[in-house]
Amino acid sequence: MTPGMEPPGQSVSPPREARIGDLLVVIGTLLVFFFSFAPFVQYGGEFGDLVAPPGVSGTFSAWSMETFMVPLTTFVVVAALLMLAAVISRFLLRRDPAALGFRLGQVEVGLSLFVFFVLLGMITSTKPIFFGARRFDDPVLTESTLAVAWGAVLMLIGALLAMAGAVANHFGFGPAFPIGGSAPAAPPPPPVAGWPGTPPPGSVPPPGTPPPGSPPPGSPPPPNDLPPQQPPPPQQP
Repeated sequence: MTPGMEPPGQSVSPPREARIGDLLVVIGTLLVFFFSFAPFVQYGGEFGDLVAPPGVSGTFSAWSMETFMVPLTTFVVVAALLMLAAVISRFLLRRDPAALGFRLGQVEVGLSLFVFFVLLGMITSTKPIFFGARRFDDPVLTESTLAVAWGAVLMLIGALLAMAGAVANHFGFGPAFPIGGSAPAAPPPPPVAGWPGTPPPGSVPPPGTPPPGSPPPGSPPPPNDLPPQQPPPPQQP
C-alpha cells in the first residue's frame, strides 16, 4: 500500500504503552545516577577531626578515586543506565525483544538486583581506616571510620524503586497506560451490491427510505424521450 493511502478509520501505528513499573525504573535509575555525584561516604568516628582537619572536605562521591569504591560504584551506575536504556527501548519498539535467549524485561530484573545488593553491601559494611606506622615493639596506628553519607542513602532508595519496578514489569503487575497514537479502528463493512446505501436483502428499511431504484433526493428529473403533446385545435362555431 502506498504511504499516505491507508484505509479510512484505521490508525497508522498502535499506541505505545507504559506501566507503573516503567515509571519506577525511570525514577530509580535517575536517582542512582544523579546522586552518585553527591557525598557517598565521609570521615567519621572518634578521630574524624584528626583525619579531616577544619577547612578540608572529608566527603567522597561514588566517583572518587581515593577510596575503595571505584570501580564497584562505576559498575553500579553503568548498570542503572543500562536499565534506563532497556525501558526506553521497549517503549519505542512497542514490544519486549529478546537477545541471546533473554528478554529485555528479564535483563532489567538482573541489573536491578545487581545494583540494589551491591549498594546494600557497600552501605552496611564496616569501613575502617588505619594510618600510621607499625613497629614490633611500639605499634603506632590511628584508626578512623568512613561513615555513610546522604548520597549513598538516596542511591539505595533509587535502586530499591528500580528493582520494584523491574519485578512488577516482569510479572505484569499494574495497569498499562497508552501514550501517543491511537488504537486501530475496526475496518468498514464491505459495500452492498446495488445502489449505494441500499440495505441488504431481507432487512427492513427505515421509515422514509425511498424504494430501491429511485434516484437520490435532489437529483435532476430523468429525461423524457416522448415528444411533447400538442394542444387540440380550437373548435369552429
